[in-house]
Amino acid sequence: MRGFISSSLLLLLASNVTAFSLPRQLHNPTIQCRQGSSSCYSSTLPLADRGDDLRSNDAATTTVPILPAREPLSSFIEDNKDQFSLMSWNILLPNSQDNWWCHKQYSSNVAMDKRQWEHRQSLIKERLLHSAADIVCIQEADGDTFDADFAFMKDNGYDHVLHKKFRFRCATFFLKDKFMLDREAHKDRTLVTSLKSTATDRVLHIVNCHLSGGAAPERRLRQVHDGLQQIQKYINALELDLTKQIKFKRPSPKLIAKAEKALDEYKSAGIVVAGDFNSDGNTAVRKLLVEGGVEPEWREPQYPKLVLTSKERTHSFGSFVDAAELAYGGNVCDGDYSEAIPLVDGTRPATYVVPNLASLLFLPVAEQKGPPRTQFGRQIARGMAETLNLNDWCAQELDRAFDLVDLDGNGSIDDEEILSLLEDVYVSTFGGQIEQERNNFFKGFGKGSSDGLTKDQFVVRLQALQQDVEGERKAFGLARGLGLQKLNTTEMEGIFERIDLDGNGLLDEDEFQQLLETAYVAIYGGDIEKKRVEFFKAFKKDDEHDIRELTKEQFTERLLALHQELDGGRKGSELAEVRTEADVRKMIERFTPLLRHSLDEVFSQFSANDETLTEEEVNRFLIKTNGELGRGGTFRHVAAILEKKNELQDAPAELTREDWYGIFARELSEGKWWQVVFDLEVCGSSVRASHTSSSGDQFYQGWLDYIYFAKMSCVGVQDALTDSERSKVYSDGDALPNEWHPSDHLPVSAIFSWE
Repeated sequence: MRGFISSSLLLLLASNVTAFSLPRQLHNPTIQCRQGSSSCYSSTLPLADRGDDLRSNDAATTTVPILPAREPLSSFIEDNKDQFSLMSWNILLPNSQDNWWCHKQYSSNVAMDKRQWEHRQSLIKERLLHSAADIVCIQEADGDTFDADFAFMKDNGYDHVLHKKFRFRCATFFLKDKFMLDREAHKDRTLVTSLKSTATDRVLHIVNCHLSGGAAPERRLRQVHDGLQQIQKYINALELDLTKQIKFKRPSPKLIAKAEKALDEYKSAGIVVAGDFNSDGNTAVRKLLVEGGVEPEWREPQYPKLVLTSKERTHSFGSFVDAAELAYGGNVCDGDYSEAIPLVDGTRPATYVVPNLASLLFLPVAEQKGPPRTQFGRQIARGMAETLNLNDWCAQELDRAFDLVDLDGNGSIDDEEILSLLEDVYVSTFGGQIEQERNNFFKGFGKGSSDGLTKDQFVVRLQALQQDVEGERKAFGLARGLGLQKLNTTEMEGIFERIDLDGNGLLDEDEFQQLLETAYVAIYGGDIEKKRVEFFKAFKKDDEHDIRELTKEQFTERLLALHQELDGGRKGSELAEVRTEADVRKMIERFTPLLRHSLDEVFSQFSANDETLTEEEVNRFLIKTNGELGRGGTFRHVAAILEKKNELQDAPAELTREDWYGIFARELSEGKWWQVVFDLEVCGSSVRASHTSSSGDQFYQGWLDYIYFAKMSCVGVQDALTDSERSKVYSDGDALPNEWHPSDHLPVSAIFSWE
């Protein structure tokens, strides 16, 4: 931005005062994107062939060997001091103390003792120690039990850094005889460590990631960008130190040489970004790493309406290469990792393979009737939720939201009230930008500006923007329409008179803040009008003119549809919209006959009269499924229903069969499909009996785990499964986790060379 504030913004200010078999051979790394995805560069394609201006790294851009699974990585390196190995693995949160529900994620054929931490820990220990990786990046470590959970790593020569925050933590282990810790930084869901090789003095920066899940691509982008920026901050600090050494009155050649060496080590260091990215396809994270930046106007194909960043996010480390793409020749730009991909030779192996239970539990989604989903996009939807203070989306909050918007108190929401709400939402959503614009406009005038800007100072600001206006056709056209054809001193002073609301000859920050808010409303006026129309259009009948008022029921329905914008994002997201009894009934209507039969079977098992469940009877079910009372979503849903019934009647409350269905509808709406299936099966119902290995949609598969690298070469990528293990998964239907694998994720491993 030039001149502190954009010219179009300033003019608007003035105008508004008034799959997965392993390939047995190497493949061409230049891969076409899967059908339906946006343009996505191969990370292995030399940058000169892309037509962009990015600086190429020294990393090799040819295919590399696929190393056999379950073999020690050290066996492929031997005594080569220029090479090292790295593994990354989301181990699934240890259930030694936390994660009491972990056993529910297993298939019913897995013995209960094989789901406990003692067995899981032995599998993790065997896998990590046998791989003998020089560096191990772990995701989902438990901070409270970490020392006991991973004591075996310390006993076998590993040092570590554990993230200081979060329930699901990252931890980076490294062999003490190969590396020593130089720096560390604990960022939002990333752990940044700078290690120095004991053999070569080369530095390696590692960004160990467990990025946010769900419909939050903007958070994932920011998290990786912040991790890379931390490395840049290290380099900037070393450059500053060198400058200081040189500028001393009596500079020390020895200290200057030391500072130069440290700076050179960090600038030439290799970089690895590895971990569970919780996404795949043509994502902003991939674009940032492979192409070097993400522009504000760029969108992820999966979230086309979501603004990912308000400013361009870049890094200065050149293009990163996806190690698995280098080996398998697949760049995972499929746009939706849950879609079925044929299991053919040459397909990049998935790193996340779990049972796909949707077809067992739900009928296909029928054509939607009634008000459609909102299309506000996640950013504006979140701004509206914050403006109306909607957290739980319960009846009380929705009633309060209606009262806040119903300014005239007439019991309906009219056109102008929705417009006022949307204007507040846009000001709230872009508040950070408004604050920055205001600060930029006032800075640079010293003490004299403490009470505001004088007319002369204000004109100076406008004159600094004249070049921008002349360079922007749209802004210049708007200026002519407002009679601001020349932006000369007379016009500028006239603008000041209109902005100086209290007439004291000074433009203070409050006046400018108010002006900025008005301007942002004007800038997004077209969007606001479209969203105002959409807010009403769902209730317009074919023979009616535009609707201009909403009842409380209609307004509430629009807010609940808006809530889906926050919870949704991929196929099946309509299941998240269970906030009212009407939503529960819609969910129940989608139950498959198999699910209904299983629910009825378990209901009858615990009910003495086969018509209702007493509190004692439903407690027996909860203890059977959860081990004890007081934990789990089913307990909370049961407690809420019983409490509500007890308020309305004197007799002890009981659950009807419809109440019973509703409990599981709410659980399923939260994505706990595996938990519902477990709870029914542990009570004797055979839900998965018909889910055979020949089912075409047997697995929900994802490419979530990555190793990206820059400024070094990859010399090999290790397969995660042996042929025998692959057969167990894809032929026998042994989804993850299982008796022989302790996590729903597979590890990813590679060998790198400094050369």
